[in-house]
Amino acid sequence: MTPAKRLAVITGGNSGIGLAIARRLLSLNSEFRVVLACRNQVKGKAARDELLMTYPQALVDLVELDTSSVASVERAAIALRTLSYDGIISLLFCNAGSMAIDSLDIFGIVSGLLSHPIAFFESSEALRQKRGLVTADGMGETFQTNVFGHYLLIARLTEAMAGGGRVIWTGSAASQLQFKASDYQHVWGDKPYESSKYIVDQIAMPLDQRLRPFGVRCLVAEPGNVCTNFLAGLGLPFFEYLVVGVFYFIRFVLGIARFTINADSGAEGCCYAALADEECVDSRIKYHSQVTRTGKAYVGQFPLAHNKDTAAFLMGRLDGLVKRFDEPK
Repeated sequence: MTPAKRLAVITGGNSGIGLAIARRLLSLNSEFRVVLACRNQVKGKAARDELLMTYPQALVDLVELDTSSVASVERAAIALRTLSYDGIISLLFCNAGSMAIDSLDIFGIVSGLLSHPIAFFESSEALRQKRGLVTADGMGETFQTNVFGHYLLIARLTEAMAGGGRVIWTGSAASQLQFKASDYQHVWGDKPYESSKYIVDQIAMPLDQRLRPFGVRCLVAEPGNVCTNFLAGLGLPFFEYLVVGVFYFIRFVLGIARFTINADSGAEGCCYAALADEECVDSRIKYHSQVTRTGKAYVGQFPLAHNKDTAAFLMGRLDGLVKRFDEPK
């Protein structure tokens, strides 16, 4: 009997970092069966076809998943448990994410360039994000897409991952930007994307401690500044090209390691966290994708910023939401 392949599930696997992770797994290890868990099935099919063109012997599945919808997460979890019937889900990449961009922030651009130019290019200060977005489930849209949808998926798949699974969150250069306990979903704040990534950093360690008795690990990786399709919502293709060109120039001149720019370099940290030996990974560490001036990718390891009280508060809120949507017993 042919041994079962290890299942690697990648949310948002149809483009950007997610698709780059899929390419890396298939190029390094033929024992993986890759599952692209995507909201857009047309783009998902195109991504699967692209992968199979390069790796014709590979097993690549497509599962519909919209992390901003509890119903979609529940359906996807059932489909993924079915796919894993002859083995475990070895890897779950919590990668799908969104940043609802409203417009360019001209004041932020000028202020950032004049007062802290290097830090400015490492942030999203140039972008004004939409406020007040709420999903049909009654949660902040960015919060549910980037955090809770994955948190619920992990809860539903823990048993399927037991005995060797690993969860890898795609983090960001998160900070406590305007984070408030009273609006922890950041519905009315100016930086919902950064807030969602801050939450990921806070919950990763306690979630790792919770999952360890099941033989499952939980880690965070940071892709750096990658020019994916986040800027497409602006409808300014010339601006996207300008940003890419500026990033390449600044990286070469100043040697800013986090300017990974392309998705394959940005996936370096996620792939290390996924494939490194058990003794080489630690939930207290954030695995940063970094590059040299000329673009050679490597992984930097830095302490994960963590506040015990904030983490406990957020875990309590997330667990409460899971209970609210628990499947009927």
